[in-house]
This record gives sequence, C-alpha cells and structure tokens, in this order.
Amino acid sequence: MRHRIWLGAVCAALAGVTMTQSPLHGDEGMWLYSNAPKEYLKKKYGFEPSDQWLDHVRLASVRFNSGGSGSFVSPDGLVMTNHHVGADDLQKLSDEKHDYLKHGFHARTLAEEKKTDGLELNVLLKIEDVTAKVQA
Repeated sequence: MRHRIWLGAVCAALAGVTMTQSPLHGDEGMWLYSNAPKEYLKKKYGFEPSDQWLDHVRLASVRFNSGGSGSFVSPDGLVMTNHHVGADDLQKLSDEKHDYLKHGFHARTLAEEKKTDGLELNVLLKIEDVTAKVQA
C-alpha cells in the first residue's frame, strides 16, 4: 500500500512539472517560401534573403513524383538529389551488362544521358492565398 501512495505521488509530481513547462519550439526549420522567417535568419545567421532570392530558390526546388526532392543545378535541367530518390530508376535502366545501381553511370555528353520512363518532376510555380475564395 505504501508503494502505491509513493508511486502515485511521484507520478503526480512529474505530471505537474511536465504540464507547467512551456512547450518546445522548433528552430524555424520548415516554412513557406511566401512566409520565410526573414528576421530570424538575419538574427541567427546574418543573412537577409530578398523576395527575388526566395523566388529563385523556390523555382530551383523540385519534387519527384516518386516522393523525393531535389534541386536544379544547371540551366539545362540537371537535377541533384539523393541516391535513394533515383535508385528505382537506376534499377529499371540496368540490364544484364550494366548494373547502374551497383556501378553507377557517367554520361560524357547530353546524347549519352539515359532516359527514364514515368519520371516526373514538379516545380512550385506560384503560391496564392485562396482563403477568401474558399470561405466565400
């Protein structure tokens, strides 16, 4: 019986301490391009992104239809991403003579580039607040 009372008191004390603490806040890690934490970036990093810079970054960011993300790194459409994002397509392009997933592939020219079927990249062209239209 004494153990139950002691355990109950400890649980109540922990609950009280936990509920009186202020909630933890993120480090401004995720935000919309149209609502960037400019003051936070300036204060923390000494960097003041302009609207023009934010538009450039937004238009350089891509989402793969397979769920990954990447960035344009050339005006010709070359995209940089993580290996796991392209792994399925590397496997599809491989054959008995070429295991691109295991050995990779380097195209020396644009003509040597391998084409993959069904791959789609999405770019966020515009952000528009449609709240008033939806509520009308």
